[in-house]
Amino acid sequence: MKRMLSIAGNCIFIVVILYLCYFVTASAYHKNPGFFGYRILRVVSGSMEPVFGEGDCIIIKDMGEKEPRVGDIITFVSKDPMLGGAYNTHRVYDIAEDYITGERIYYTKGDNNLWEDEYKVSADGIVGIYIGRLPFGQAVSALLDRLSERNFYFLVVIAPVVLCLTSCIAQLIRELVKRH
Repeated sequence: MKRMLSIAGNCIFIVVILYLCYFVTASAYHKNPGFFGYRILRVVSGSMEPVFGEGDCIIIKDMGEKEPRVGDIITFVSKDPMLGGAYNTHRVYDIAEDYITGERIYYTKGDNNLWEDEYKVSADGIVGIYIGRLPFGQAVSALLDRLSERNFYFLVVIAPVVLCLTSCIAQLIRELVKRH
């Protein structure tokens, strides 16, 4: 029984390490990794205050087949050249249909902005729908700011992962040696 728990613990550890590798790789390619259809995003402006503000972390959920409605807060890939294809999270204030293509077009605006977004959103640009703020999101955001510093990142992320992976490999080798 003890051996089974040890093997199960090692398997769980390996799955966690693989997910962390996926997370780091996706982040390196400027993609925001999701987990079971949910993503956590860090807010970098105050355009949606008072719903959420700069430094908050928000949770979005994939839309699936569902279509946004007027009043929904959606995250989308911005077509604004100033944002360079970054995610933007604003409220849908109007929906129209392109009379040439028949495609639905979403008009968005930040609650704290005086003007609507210049670039319209198409359905294929929608990443997800806002479902809430992450508790202690300001603290998580501050930690993410620190993680962008090379030395802090190595100390907090890379070194512990390498040590844990080394320990796991050593345990597996010991188990294999015991069997022979």
